[in-house]
Amino acid sequence: MTRKENILYYLLLLFFAVLFYAHTDTINGVIIGCVLLCALLFNPIKEKWQLLQQRKHIIFMVLFFAMIGVSLMLSDNKDRGFRYLDTRLALFYFPVTIGLISISKTLKEKILLGFAFITTVASLGCLVYSIYASDFFKEPALLYNDSLTHIIGRQSIYISLLVNISIFIYGYFIFFKNIKREKKLLYTTAVIFLFVFSYLLASRNMMLVLYGVTFSFILFYIFKRKKYLEGATILMAMVMAIFFVFKFFPQTINRFKELTYTEFNFKSMGKESHYNMEVNADQWNGANFRLAAWQCGWNVFLQQPLVGVGLGDKQNELVKEYASKDFEFGIVTKKNVHNNYLDILMSTGIIGLLLFLFGWIVLPVYYTIKNRDWLALLIIGTIGLAMFTEVYFDRTMGGMVVGFFIPFLLVDLKKNN
Repeated sequence: MTRKENILYYLLLLFFAVLFYAHTDTINGVIIGCVLLCALLFNPIKEKWQLLQQRKHIIFMVLFFAMIGVSLMLSDNKDRGFRYLDTRLALFYFPVTIGLISISKTLKEKILLGFAFITTVASLGCLVYSIYASDFFKEPALLYNDSLTHIIGRQSIYISLLVNISIFIYGYFIFFKNIKREKKLLYTTAVIFLFVFSYLLASRNMMLVLYGVTFSFILFYIFKRKKYLEGATILMAMVMAIFFVFKFFPQTINRFKELTYTEFNFKSMGKESHYNMEVNADQWNGANFRLAAWQCGWNVFLQQPLVGVGLGDKQNELVKEYASKDFEFGIVTKKNVHNNYLDILMSTGIIGLLLFLFGWIVLPVYYTIKNRDWLALLIIGTIGLAMFTEVYFDRTMGGMVVGFFIPFLLVDLKKNN
């Protein structure tokens, strides 16, 4: 690698490391600033302009952020709007910096592998600390969900997404790259560990994506590549691993039991379901609450369908809708709409959603298919699915994950795009 590539590589490794720890805001800011400066100086302005003309998704990304700014200016509650804007800044500064450099596919893959390694180390640290905090399994509830990531100050839903991405990166190197046997064994061990860690994180959405992708790949490996013995071995190992984890860590099953209780009554003040308690129909859970919140969010969107109710006013309008339906649970717990796409519709309307979809989903997917970059396609698809059940942009980490990875995955696009 050249000197500037080495600097970019190690700065990004530092960025990945601090991404997993929420208690170092000053250090995080300094490292992110260094990454942005490195990207700005990485190539000349003339080349950046040429890349901008080729990478149409960057234009739509910038236009979407401009729409967020317009939405803020149209809001009555500008103080809250600026707080929401702060968590969305990465949707601008990463596309216009990282998104306008060009590196080799080899370097991009090396950076992604470094990210997977850091994710593995962070996950291992979380698990070791949780085992210690649980007094060595005497309090097993501390080994699940947000309790598992308490030490780093991050919600399990975001870590679960990063774990999925890391598994896909390892899988790509194991099955599609010519690597030494020792590395293949090491990466396979990391994948097995991350599968277990993903289960303990208990994020239903990401678990379903992970298992769906894994099962589909096994079928592809068996029939397309005619690896019948190897594919059957992988499938058998996966079934045994799931059985083992279900047997010894049954709490996560409660997260899926919630899906059988989707009926809701807006006026109910039932307890909020938890993975460490018995699930019943009288509770609010992750499934029926989202259905209720989505209905309220859709009604808010219908108030101003073209440009939205405003970034600063979206939560106030949602609470008003909660109140109109006597949805006291949603008001007391200060719940947001728990859907990134619906949140964009509420705040920036149809115009904002179309700009977002073209810049962050449609064109990136098109480019990855055109370049046959299936790993990038899989990661972008996983991020897109993750945003169906959570408002990623209301959290700084969510904005940084989306803001960095999608532009970065496209930095090795061929010039004929």
